[in-house]
Amino acid sequence: MAELAKGIRAYIIIGLLAGLAALAGIFTLPPLDRDESRFAQATAQMLESGDFVSINFLDEARNKKPVGIHWLQAVSVAAFSSAEAREIWAYRLPSMFGAILAALACFWAGQRLVGRKAAFAGAALFAVTVLLGIEGGIAKTDAMLVGCTTLAMAALAQLRAGKGKKTALLFWFAIGLGALIKGPVTPMVAGLAILVLVIWERKANWLKPLGFWPGPLLAIAMVLPWLISIQIATDGGFLRQAIGDDLAPKLAGAAERHGGLFGYHLLLAPLLLFPATLTVIPGLACLTSALRGRSDEKTAGAARFLLAWAIPVWLVFELLPTKLPHYVLPAYPALALIAGWGLMQMNKVAAWQKWTGWALFAFAGLVFAILMPVLFVVYGNNASWDAVRLSLAGFEGGFELGLDPAIAAIVFLTAAVFAILTGAALMAARGRSAVMVLCLAVAAGLGWQVMGRAAAAPNAYAVRLADQVRAARSYSQTIAGIAPEDIVTASSYTEPSLVFSLGTDTMLGTAEEVLAFAESRSDPILIVLDLSRDADLRALWFGDTIAADSAWREYEFFERLHALGDCHRGLASGTNYSRGDETTLVLMFTRCGTGAAREGMDH
Repeated sequence: MAELAKGIRAYIIIGLLAGLAALAGIFTLPPLDRDESRFAQATAQMLESGDFVSINFLDEARNKKPVGIHWLQAVSVAAFSSAEAREIWAYRLPSMFGAILAALACFWAGQRLVGRKAAFAGAALFAVTVLLGIEGGIAKTDAMLVGCTTLAMAALAQLRAGKGKKTALLFWFAIGLGALIKGPVTPMVAGLAILVLVIWERKANWLKPLGFWPGPLLAIAMVLPWLISIQIATDGGFLRQAIGDDLAPKLAGAAERHGGLFGYHLLLAPLLLFPATLTVIPGLACLTSALRGRSDEKTAGAARFLLAWAIPVWLVFELLPTKLPHYVLPAYPALALIAGWGLMQMNKVAAWQKWTGWALFAFAGLVFAILMPVLFVVYGNNASWDAVRLSLAGFEGGFELGLDPAIAAIVFLTAAVFAILTGAALMAARGRSAVMVLCLAVAAGLGWQVMGRAAAAPNAYAVRLADQVRAARSYSQTIAGIAPEDIVTASSYTEPSLVFSLGTDTMLGTAEEVLAFAESRSDPILIVLDLSRDADLRALWFGDTIAADSAWREYEFFERLHALGDCHRGLASGTNYSRGDETTLVLMFTRCGTGAAREGMDH
């Protein structure tokens, strides 16, 4: 372990592990609903409009989160892609760098708390954890948030070891950047930890460097100019909506149906903390022993710091009525360092503590080894009876009636490799080589990322509805004489991934609003009708009986389509995972030989 943890080599290894874990799905997963696509689309609109103050999704202001992640995404897209290309991987790169920052900061903090070898083990395990890898490959705030928060907590750990003003400036920089990324979360985590430690230890002299005035001024200067600008641009609406419409409902109840009982995050921890699950229980045993006075004061102080880091923020999110799995991610670096501590002291803890950790690790491995292939089998094809009926009626569109044998073989092979690595790590844990246990546990963590995010999820064709529509749109030049990037889409399938995939000029609305929009224009339109969201429209389409009071009438509906000159019909089929519904989309090109289309064909 000492050789791996030496010098700059240790930082390179940890950074590479975090980068590889995040990269597993960055280039292969489609734009995800709903948050990722909303963030990415808002960034795309910033690049298109040149307005880097206001945050908008189509014509709606997104006054929910600060602007920081959008600025980072805009830099990434401008450097490696373009807003017009709609390449989601370019928007995900800042999250990958956030995950790398979090893992490196975890190692830096751990060296002052649990020693270099245990810190290396904990940071390596954290770098490949299920939750950090997932967030590191998604274009939203949480990976960069945990990077900022871990950097702030690492700076606090250095201050407790006697560091001075430069470290305090780094702390305030992390606080300012964290506030720009996700508002109060980073200041809350650091503030709660400081409060708990001061009350617990009745000492605050180590905090004196934080009073060095350029530090707080730096954090304020990072946040205040944009905050003033957005308040002016929205007539005071940003803070009013961010607090009143976004934060307050989460404090009052289960916002957007994301609720859960107290203990929700604890129940998910064995899965989302994997592979650090293996040694976190022995680590907690070591921590408890240190608090009971069985170690020196430095070790006891480290134990107090790790608890002050993890427990207050964990309790806040357990008590919060609204619950999502990633909320407790800022506490995971502390838990990973505890796991690293446990790995280095594995031979000194009680047998039941080791067996508990092994059991949790085995449970998580078994769940994943079964769950990911099952999800692939369920969503690996997008056939439905509605899609078959439309296909028989002449609608063009691809859907799989079964699994692709080659892809299925890859998914099941990666699941088998993951299971083998998990079993090997368990076997090694019964021996005495901490290096072997760490290497196999990290390999199992990377194995999960490959199995879940590089093999199973990207090949779940049923959830790629927006990709199917974008593929159909690519034929617009042949069908309507207008380039795919120029044809406007009007859709009653309203998931944000469709907007990001097709562009800012996409119109979303009900089926009636979509038809009215198409009728109001003279140029070709791609109409997308979501049959799963309108039972009467679906019945009308398939000739079934509709309700007597339905707003739809068969003669009128098809007359309107005929008047629009629908010249080509296609379909997309799959599952809308945001709503949990089997979904069939009807795709129609209208007015194919008129307006811009005719002009394009003339040339």
